[in-house]
Amino acid sequence: MTRDPRIFLDWRAPVLETTVAWLARQWDGSGMLDLSDHLVVVPTRQAGRRLREGLARHAASREAAVLPPLVVTPNYLFSPARLAATTTPVASPQTARLLWSALLLRLPTNAFRRLFPVEPVERHLAWADRHAGEFLDVRDLLIESGLDFARAAEKLAESDIETARWQELASLEAAAVTLIDAGGFRDPGLASLEAAHSGALPDGIRHLVVAGVPDLRPLAIAALTHHAAAIPVTVLVPAPANEASAFDLFGRPLPEAWLEREISFTDPANTLHPCAHPLAQADRCRELLALYEDPAACAAIGLPDPALAPTLEHRFAAHGIATYDPAGRAVAREGIVHLLRLLADLFTGERYETLRQLLRCPGFAAAMLPESCRESLRPGWLLKDSDALAVDHFPGGLDDALDALSRRPDKATTLAAVLEGTRAFLIRLRKGDFTEELCAFLSGVFAEKRLSPHDPETAVFAEVAAAIHGLESDLAAAAPAFPKKPGADDRFYLLLSSLGECRVNLERGPRDLDLQGWLELIWEDAPHLLVTGMNDHAVPESLVGHAFLPDTARKLLGVPDNDARFARDAFVLTLLAGTRREKGRLDLLFGRFSATGDPLRPSRLLFQCQDSELAARTLRLFRESESGHVPPARTLYKQLLSK
Repeated sequence: MTRDPRIFLDWRAPVLETTVAWLARQWDGSGMLDLSDHLVVVPTRQAGRRLREGLARHAASREAAVLPPLVVTPNYLFSPARLAATTTPVASPQTARLLWSALLLRLPTNAFRRLFPVEPVERHLAWADRHAGEFLDVRDLLIESGLDFARAAEKLAESDIETARWQELASLEAAAVTLIDAGGFRDPGLASLEAAHSGALPDGIRHLVVAGVPDLRPLAIAALTHHAAAIPVTVLVPAPANEASAFDLFGRPLPEAWLEREISFTDPANTLHPCAHPLAQADRCRELLALYEDPAACAAIGLPDPALAPTLEHRFAAHGIATYDPAGRAVAREGIVHLLRLLADLFTGERYETLRQLLRCPGFAAAMLPESCRESLRPGWLLKDSDALAVDHFPGGLDDALDALSRRPDKATTLAAVLEGTRAFLIRLRKGDFTEELCAFLSGVFAEKRLSPHDPETAVFAEVAAAIHGLESDLAAAAPAFPKKPGADDRFYLLLSSLGECRVNLERGPRDLDLQGWLELIWEDAPHLLVTGMNDHAVPESLVGHAFLPDTARKLLGVPDNDARFARDAFVLTLLAGTRREKGRLDLLFGRFSATGDPLRPSRLLFQCQDSELAARTLRLFRESESGHVPPARTLYKQLLSK
């Protein structure tokens, strides 16, 4: 790239406002605002939604419409979809992970002693999947930095950093790529590397704009450089022009300019809030929001630490405050996934105690009974019989329970029928079509459920169904590589593992209060911003003791390191404070203890002040919490007495 692509926007106004104004700078208000030939890169999908809404409002203010730009996240630039269509499809991430798992199951681990210093007691799919996931997570970081294991091994060999271990990783990668090729697929990582250097943008794109992205990865930068040869590339940096020396050519904050830079706050004595624990942070937020009749119209909540989201959601809901999480609703927290976990546990051990828990799930007992017996089902009596059996006979498994029932005078016929139906169902799962049997089971459990298009459970059920059928197709693609066909217990493990990462996006209510992640706050234009979880493990985001990529290796490989993350987060906090310095308010809350009672430190960014202010700032941050009591130290409930 021969020219400086940066355009600096003042950070005294919200990023959304300045970006919309820049994109519409040549529109005189007559006719339609046509940006359909623009591709705009933003940090998150929520930022993309906010930008499209901002453009629509800007056009509507002049009674006009807008043809919006194509708004994408950075990964779009090096997605394999940017490559020309070929007869060889790119493997899906799940298929690639399954093929890596199949490789590990038949791998001679004695030839990879630096990766597997201890021979596993038992090789099973769960073991292989965990290791495959660990290796692929590291590889994804390298891919985003324009590397793979082989190229990383070459670079690290020059510095003598665990050379033999990285050579083993490169050998493992080569074997996995060969296996993926043999399955009729292209490796998704190598496809991404190729897409960055030779991919094509959609037809009709004439301008490429990067807006408010403070942490572009090297592979995205390679893609921008590639496209800059054909169309103009502009990088919008939300900072004044006199700060140009603090950023590189792609708008990334330079560590040397931000590691010791002062971050000033308006009235820090009243805007920095130490709280004892997550509940106290939620309560402090409610107190601050009580200033407004309609909080959603003028305030937003930031969540750098996503672990706080459930606490804030539940606490706010208990006080009638509706919230909206742009990241979506975690499917793993839904009742249907809890049901599947119990079913997987029952399938593995056939424990009677697990069955008792399943009997408390609405619809389970009816699904285990023949249709002719369902009308006579009385859930209360069934639970009473199951509890009585547990108290009187202590059955360990389903067979023990059936044997005990056969010797009881009252027989408890409904409970016996449920037990028989459950055992028959488990046999069908083992020997029949797993996907068909599981879907039939879920249909039976939720037969009485009436869903509507706007019901959140409808989206959750659709996501679960997609995961079940997606797993079936991925397993079919990877099956030839496995030493033996994955069984039903393996399928349960893989299904629950994939559901653990699923989220569903719901509609935002007009009075919902936004709960947004750290980078999404760059695009938040609410005048009052409350940021919770300002603790050192979350902001700045840092990694300590990574098994494969410690900070030293990251610096050598060009993978984002702790200094780069500190610089990024220092810039983001400076931006959040600057956009509300003249109009608005910024409140920063942090906890002294986690939900489990572990002690926490305030974010290091809160100490970025002048030396003359440091002592007072430290006393402020470590003073007694404003709300919530500090949990007592953990002690034994009772002392053990010896005679």
